[in-house]
Amino acid sequence: MIKALVFDCFGVFYTDPVFAYMRDPQTSPEKAKALHSLDEQAARGTLSKNDFVTQTAELLSIPTVDAEQRFFHSDARNEQLMSFVKELRTSYKVAMLSNIGGDMMDGFFTPQERQELFDTVVLSGDIKMAKPDKAIFELTCQRLGVELHEAIMIDDMQSTCDIVKTYGMKSVCYKDFEQCKNDLHALLGENN
Repeated sequence: MIKALVFDCFGVFYTDPVFAYMRDPQTSPEKAKALHSLDEQAARGTLSKNDFVTQTAELLSIPTVDAEQRFFHSDARNEQLMSFVKELRTSYKVAMLSNIGGDMMDGFFTPQERQELFDTVVLSGDIKMAKPDKAIFELTCQRLGVELHEAIMIDDMQSTCDIVKTYGMKSVCYKDFEQCKNDLHALLGENN
């Protein structure tokens, strides 16, 4: 029986600003690789937000204020999904699990929004492990008080969705709101 839903952040609630830049045809492969490296360091908790902003600004030859704005502030969030999550939370425990530095989420969710939407928030940089490590999914489920097989992971990366199935979780690969809602309803309907 499914008791919990675990949502990724970027690519689900928000467009991933790092991947958007990396996928831009105007971005050189060298800059994309360097930015990906900085993002990985931040996700593992070895690079602070300030250092990420400073190094990214230098890499992209832009002012630090522009780097801060580009990568840590966005008005383009998935309001439909946020409303849906509030509905789901009346019946299920809900977590956010994201590969991001612990000091990097503030521009995306206020503390009040985190309380309204999630029973727990697990940020990889806070705990020094990242998806797809099995331990981060185990920790998230432990904080929710459920077993892996009692949770569904909602992530935009197919590779993450595939690997969590090997851990015993179910998954929905997020493409758009309607598809996610339909896939979740189908899984929840067959398992409850």
